[in-house]
Formats: sequence, C-alpha cells, structure tokens
Amino acid sequence: MRVRPRWISIFAPVVLLLYSGALFAASTVEPADRLDQPWWAERHEAVLKQIKEQPVDLILMGDSINHGWEGAGKEVFDKYYKNRNTVNMGFSGDRTEHVLWRLDHGEVDGIQPKVVSLMIGTNNCSANTAEEIGEGIIAVVKKLREKLPQTKVLLLAIFPREEKPGETRDKLAKASEIASAVADGDMVHYLDIGSVFLSEDGTLTKEVMPDALHPNAHGYALWAAAVEQKLAELLGEPVPPEGFRVLFNGKDLRGWKGLVGDPRSRAKMSEKVLAKRQEKADALMHEHWKVEDGVIVFDGKGENLCTERDYGDFEFIVDWKIQEKADSGIYLRGSPQVQIWDAGLNPEGSGGLWNNQNNPNKPDKCADKPLGEWNRFHIIMVGEKVSVYLNDELVVNNVTLENYWERDKPIYPTGSIELQNHGDKLWFKNIFVKEL
Repeated sequence: MRVRPRWISIFAPVVLLLYSGALFAASTVEPADRLDQPWWAERHEAVLKQIKEQPVDLILMGDSINHGWEGAGKEVFDKYYKNRNTVNMGFSGDRTEHVLWRLDHGEVDGIQPKVVSLMIGTNNCSANTAEEIGEGIIAVVKKLREKLPQTKVLLLAIFPREEKPGETRDKLAKASEIASAVADGDMVHYLDIGSVFLSEDGTLTKEVMPDALHPNAHGYALWAAAVEQKLAELLGEPVPPEGFRVLFNGKDLRGWKGLVGDPRSRAKMSEKVLAKRQEKADALMHEHWKVEDGVIVFDGKGENLCTERDYGDFEFIVDWKIQEKADSGIYLRGSPQVQIWDAGLNPEGSGGLWNNQNNPNKPDKCADKPLGEWNRFHIIMVGEKVSVYLNDELVVNNVTLENYWERDKPIYPTGSIELQNHGDKLWFKNIFVKEL
C-alpha cells in the first residue's frame, strides 16, 4: 500500500485555504455587471451618452437611494442640483462590485467633475460582512481617485435602514466606519448624516422613509439640506449658513434669468409668447449682468435679475454694495421692494418696504455701512409679512408687504426674487435661500 507523506496531510488544508482566499476574493471588490437586466444595460448606456452631451460638475453615485432623485426626490433635485451640471449615476439594486464595473466601463471616462457624492453598500448587507462591505466602498473610492485624480469625493455613510436599531444597522454603521478610513480631508471627505432621518429614540419613521429604506420627498429634502454646506465647499461655491442653499454659485448665472414684464403682464402671455420674450430677456441679462471674482456685477444698463424659481415663504440672504447716489432693491415674489440706496442722501437708510402706502415703508433705524463697503440683508417673508435684518440689525419687523402691481389685492403667494436696479452700477454676492 502506498503511504501518503505526512506533510501533505498537515499542510494540504492550509494550502487549500490560502488558494481559496486568493481565488475567491470578497465579492465586494471584484467588478461585476448586471447586463442580464435590460433596464440596467440601458441606464448604463444612457449615462455614457449623457456625459458626452453635457458638462459634468457633480455626480451622484450609488444605488436605488441615489436613483430615487429621479422619483420621490425629483422636486428637491431640481432645487439643489439642476443648475449644478449634475449627473445621477444611482442604479437601483447596485452593490459595490457593480459600481466598480461601471467605473471600469466608461461612466467617468473623458470627464473631470468637481465632486462625486458617493453612497453605496446597503445592498451588500445580506451577502457580506461589515468588513467586506467597508473594503468594497474603499475600493470604489480608490477607483474614483484613480480615474478622476482632480475630482473630490464626498463619501456618505450608509443611511440607516429598518424601523428600529438592530443588527442590520449595526453592520452598516461598522462598514461605514471602516470605509471612513479612506478619507483624507483633502480629496476625500467623509460625512455621516444618518441622524437627520431618525427620531430621538432612533426610530426611522414612515414620514421620512416609508419602507424604512428609501427616502420620500421629505427624506430627500433632509438629505440635500444636510450635505449642502459641505457640497458647496467642495464645489468651490460660497458656503451657505446651515439650512440654506446656494442661489449664486460664484462663477456664473445658472439659476437666474432676465426680467420679462411684471406679474400682471406675464400672466396674460401665452406660453409661446412668454418663452420668446424670456429668450430676449436672457440675452439682455447676459449683456449687463456679469460675474467677476465671485461677485455679480451690474453695469448700470438693462433690467432686473430674477431667480428662475418662484418662492413663497422663505428666508433670503444677500450681500450688496453700491456707489454714491445709487438706488436699488430686492423684489419679493416679483414685487417691489426692500429698498437699497445711498444713506448719505437718504438718512433713514436701506431695508424699508419703500413702495408701501398703507403700512410702514421706512426702516426703524439706519444700519447701512459706508459707501463702498459690503452690507448684508437677511430677509424673512412669511405670508404677507416681511422682516429685514441689515448688518444684523432688525430694521423692519413683521410688516405687511403691499401688492405694488395690484393695490386692491394682497401680495402674490409666490414669485421670483429679483435684484432690482435704477441704472446704477451694483454688486451682489453670497446669495442664499431657505424655503419655509
């Protein structure tokens, strides 16, 4: 009888274990496709087409939770990301290995976005350990850094799931903690916003994520608000106060439009006529409103500059500067106005609701800084009432804003915010809004 050498008996299991470990690496770090699913292949092709057809500054990358910006999160997406050259690369059901495959197959080729916001890993939860998930996330970040060396990565901790705290949440939290080690505070930043979705006792309520996994519209609003400061910073935009979002990115006039008539005349225009008039107004706007060194500069010619979106109840912050004898203002809901002017000629100062006839139209005090220095308005509008802080001084306290255009009617429920002019050179910067 042939005797097998003893060393084979001892070492064979070890050799097999080592060989298996090399052959069967964790699925989280091995690129894998889902091309057997037609919708997935079509979405991948659509992304490849999109990045060739539009500029890309921001990528939202991940699974169904990012994919949902096109569903429950659509309205919030339009407010926060529509004017940021954003591409949504969220694919429902994706795991880390699927994102790795997509990165290897063209989804970031030939582009140089400023930021990738990444959240991935929740779909790995059932098949992988926390350690494997963490390593998979790190592999995705490293792949992004390899493919996009000039792009900053905002790595989000995996969002909490399931109604109550438990093993699943603990596993995902551990995976996120492991992945956070890849953040260097320079090109890779880590942010855990999970607490914004939870009640005080840690419950994930249906009012935020009805299925205890995917945000509804309110959940997406919480998400966008929680990352806005960090995202603005990484995009190189002015950083808003907490709870506010950027209205002027410091680089161009995306999100703004030229003025067409007034609310009364616009309401009478057909959609076709309004679109044609808007095209002409936008061309005029770009002739006279420019961005210079992070500041909106008006040359003294042309019409008001208007937000593309309409607003109802809101808080609005803007820094402004004028020269001698200048006259300007801020239209609220398309109506005049919170006054800006030369306090040397108008000792009552700026901030009053100048066009009011039956309610106070002057500020309670003059809080203007000397000409040529920057001033800051913090304007709060709720219903018909307006309060104005000028340089941190309350100058208008809960005063009704009258309807200048139709004196027999209350102020319109919604409308654009406008930077108004009277033919003087003007400067504006640090423009933020918070909808109430």
